[in-house]
Amino acid sequence: MKIKLFFYYHLLILFFINSLYAQDWPNLNRYKGENSKISILNTKVHDCLVFMGNSITERWLSKRPDFFKTKNYINRGISGQKKPQMLLRFRQDVIDLKPAVVVILAGIHDIAQNTGPYSVENTSGNIFSMCELAKQNDIKVIICSVPPAIDFPWRPELEPAQKVIDLNNILKSYH
Repeated sequence: MKIKLFFYYHLLILFFINSLYAQDWPNLNRYKGENSKISILNTKVHDCLVFMGNSITERWLSKRPDFFKTKNYINRGISGQKKPQMLLRFRQDVIDLKPAVVVILAGIHDIAQNTGPYSVENTSGNIFSMCELAKQNDIKVIICSVPPAIDFPWRPELEPAQKVIDLNNILKSYH
């Protein structure tokens, strides 16, 4: 009986988490409050830099908070995010902040298929769309290479190494 209750309890928690996630799939509310507190200059180019990415980017803030506090750097990383999610929140978390530069570090969660099938065309296309939106708003773009991965413990069958190399080659060729 205890095992059955334990199973149902965890199933209920997973259902609750999934329903919350489904209500805000791109996590638009994550930085909404912080974004509203940032004073935006009236000039075309704001003297700041935004880091847009996933868990690696997000963890930079907790590992090196002074890096962000002592400079005019804004961290907009969200753990586990794929490119479609980042693209959906790009306007509010980057463009609306009017930075001079955006640094984009993304792609590994797409390769890990965390929220669906992987396509190098879709992933690179979403990154390029963010770049084009930034450029249209006079924001300089720095695209980071996707860090290497030999395996995903939760999906060992994916063999990501060559996929990372292929995506990085495409990103490197973008102008």
